[in-house]
Amino acid sequence: MSIKDMAKSMRRLKGRADKNPLIYFCPTPPQEAFLKDKSKIKLLLGGNQVGKTMAQCAELLHRCLGTHPYLKTDPPPITAFLITHSHMQSVTIQEKLYEMTPKESFHPDCEFVPGKGFRGIHPIVRFNNGSIIHIKTANQGLGLASATISYVGIDEPVNQFIWGELVARVLRGGAGGSTGTIGITMTPVGQDVEYLQKLVEAGQVSCHKAPLTVEATTPKFCDPIIKQEQIDRITATYLPIDREARIHGDWNVGIPEGRIFDCFTDDMISSAPAPKGNYQFAIGIDHGSTPNSQVAILAAVEMSDPQNPWIYILDEYVSGAAPPEAHARAILEMCKRNHIQPAACRWTGDNIHYGKANNSGKMSNSLLMRAFENIMRFPSGNLPWRIRTIRKPRYSVYYGAAMIHSIQARKQFFISPKCERLILSLQRWTMKRNQSARSKDEWGHCIDALRYCVVPIIDYKHITPAHKIRMY
Repeated sequence: MSIKDMAKSMRRLKGRADKNPLIYFCPTPPQEAFLKDKSKIKLLLGGNQVGKTMAQCAELLHRCLGTHPYLKTDPPPITAFLITHSHMQSVTIQEKLYEMTPKESFHPDCEFVPGKGFRGIHPIVRFNNGSIIHIKTANQGLGLASATISYVGIDEPVNQFIWGELVARVLRGGAGGSTGTIGITMTPVGQDVEYLQKLVEAGQVSCHKAPLTVEATTPKFCDPIIKQEQIDRITATYLPIDREARIHGDWNVGIPEGRIFDCFTDDMISSAPAPKGNYQFAIGIDHGSTPNSQVAILAAVEMSDPQNPWIYILDEYVSGAAPPEAHARAILEMCKRNHIQPAACRWTGDNIHYGKANNSGKMSNSLLMRAFENIMRFPSGNLPWRIRTIRKPRYSVYYGAAMIHSIQARKQFFISPKCERLILSLQRWTMKRNQSARSKDEWGHCIDALRYCVVPIIDYKHITPAHKIRMY
């Protein structure tokens, strides 16, 4: 074959791949095991960046188009759901779904907008053969208007309530009233999935492991797409407490011994001003009445790339029991010396601290807001900002710490030497096994205030409060 003929063949192959990329999808060994599984509920449990979402998209498309290479599935048209964790995650998955879909299979009314996803308030993917994919997010209160579901694809963990509702929706969703199928692709972090682990152990859910290794990420008939050196670098960025879950998909998130923020180094302590950027300012407050337990942390978070934030800790206020006005004045002074208007910040505070049995030392976000109003002479209820109360779902401590640890591992975390107590806390804090031990930890108060400060900014899940999915 001449070079000219070879070039023509390459162009023809590229044209075919552009029209129908699905037929050129080469699965990795774990992806292939997941796709071949005939079970009514199957799970691809793996670390981050192992191709779980690609496997989910391939399963969805093959079922909707009736082209499954391994299984006899319900004949089209079918109705399928794709459940994602959040809107931001949904857009990313929709892009992968669009890239893998044969373009001639889309219904003329189905339109995809790069960077936004499929058109519609509630995105729907329509195919020429009548199949439909409803794309829904688990943390928004959106109705799922379908009586029967042939296939439910769940990308990343959902809570037990949503799981129960989705299981109920596939009971008679298959062909001829048979049971539909649920396919889950996830890393077991960020949500309590003990219920799912028990189902796997009981044999009710078929589980396939997808660890982040060279072998498990290499597609069939292809050369490796990731090197061991890259895996080692990725591994180092994860918090010890969930490293095994994020690399190997292990169920158990342990309690590590020793220092948590092992990536925090002295070169991150800098008095240099933060460079120009797209900053969001935040203040996190932890309440307490013992010495060094009432803490406020002021930070600037650079969010030009929401997936790659930079954190600059500007200042701290550390105290013990004192009147709300004393705390309020000190926090206002902290803002003033850093040339930041209080109303320009996102304020997040702890739950109510009741102090002693006689309520001495009691402190709360509402008491602080009333104190700000008194000092600044605002009418009651007219403070230009409000202190939101932090949500504390299960695993929120390690989840927030893991996000901060990851940013430190990328050398995108800096702190002013003025923050003496927080610096010591980052160097000495260890994870505790229970709330009683955590409440007695002298270094935990600054860490809590730091989490309340930056996590609502860097974690997109905090944008919209969690709601249950409504089923009809």
